Amino acid sequence: MPDSPELIALRSSLADTVEELAPEAAKQVAQAVIRQILDAIESGVCPLGDWERRCLAAAITSLRGGRANEARSRARRALWPEENRRSAAIAKFPVRPGMHTVEELKREFEAAMASGRAKARS
Repeated sequence: MPDSPELIALRSSLADTVEELAPEAAKQVAQAVIRQILDAIESGVCPLGDWERRCLAAAITSLRGGRANEARSRARRALWPEENRRSAAIAKFPVRPGMHTVEELKREFEAAMASGRAKARS
C-alpha cells in the first residue's frame, strides 16, 4: 500500500536537520516533532503499529532523560518507510507498560514535558 500524501508531507516537514541549537530550543523542537507525530497517528495519517510505538516510546524516554536531539531523531523514525525499518536497533527497544496506545503515549509525553518544566524551575 503506497503512503498517503499526508504522510509524505509530514515526513518532508520533519526532515529538516536541526544544527546546533541551544538546549531549550532543541527541547522545543523535539517536543513539537513528537506532538505532530502523535497527532498524525490520532487523526489516522499513519498507523500506531509496533514500530511506531517503539520509536515514540524511545523518543519520550530520551526526552525525559534530557536528550532532545536523540528524542527528535527517534520520533522521526516512526515515519520511516517500511523498507528502512528492517535492521534498525530501535526494533529491540523495550516498550514499558503504559506506552502502548496513543492515549498512553500522549499521557507519558505530557508527563515528560511536565517533568522537564519542573527541572527547569528548580
